[in-house]
Amino acid sequence: MRNFNYLATIAAGIGLAACTSEPEPPAAVSFAADVKPILEARCIGCHDIAAEGVAASGLNLADHAGVMAGTKFGPVVVPGNSDSSTLYLVVARKTDPEIHMPPHHRDALAEGRGEPLTGAEIDTLKTWIDQGALDN
Repeated sequence: MRNFNYLATIAAGIGLAACTSEPEPPAAVSFAADVKPILEARCIGCHDIAAEGVAASGLNLADHAGVMAGTKFGPVVVPGNSDSSTLYLVVARKTDPEIHMPPHHRDALAEGRGEPLTGAEIDTLKTWIDQGALDN
């Protein structure tokens, strides 16, 4: 019986060690495969070269270069730091409601624009930025 208790203690310790190990890092996020489709589905209606969002802010989200160029007010992505990246903050609704993106006014929704990003889409953008906002 003493051997059984000893083995049970060891097994419990191994199980506890497995529970306290570091979580797996997120898989690599690709701009082309993961981020660009989100921008095309949720943002390009306003932030393409000839659209109102580009006219108002200068932010063209049609490609990686446009994303990294930011707005006429400055960058919207700080590679490696989503918490300092305006792009992430406005879509995650962590800013003043007046600048949340996409805008959720009736006209935008009627035109097929303005649907909020899903949690998974926001997480993808966050992870991409935190991984360095690469053009991959």
